[in-house]
Amino acid sequence: MSLDNDIVVRFQESVTISNISVAHDLIMSDMSGERDVNVDLSSLGDVDLTFVQLIESARRAAEERGRTIRLLQPAQGALLQVLQRGGFLDPEDQTRSDFWLQGTSAQ
Repeated sequence: MSLDNDIVVRFQESVTISNISVAHDLIMSDMSGERDVNVDLSSLGDVDLTFVQLIESARRAAEERGRTIRLLQPAQGALLQVLQRGGFLDPEDQTRSDFWLQGTSAQ
């Protein structure tokens, strides 16, 4: 996996329903090219279910285009709580869990 030519998308502090359209525009504009997209969660603080839905949708769209979206770090903090409450870390869907947790366990 080479990250040299990939795009890095950084989400700042809060991504919730109140500003999800900004986050949507950011990730979709970066997906318009031919490169894979890496999502940097390091500055992410407050999130809600809309962020998770956006990333899940973007993953599917990227896959349909033969590209990949990957996280630069596993979900933690508020994002991890949203994933747990929303049932996104179901052990029956190992692919989804591996994407969000990157092989770590949900603490």
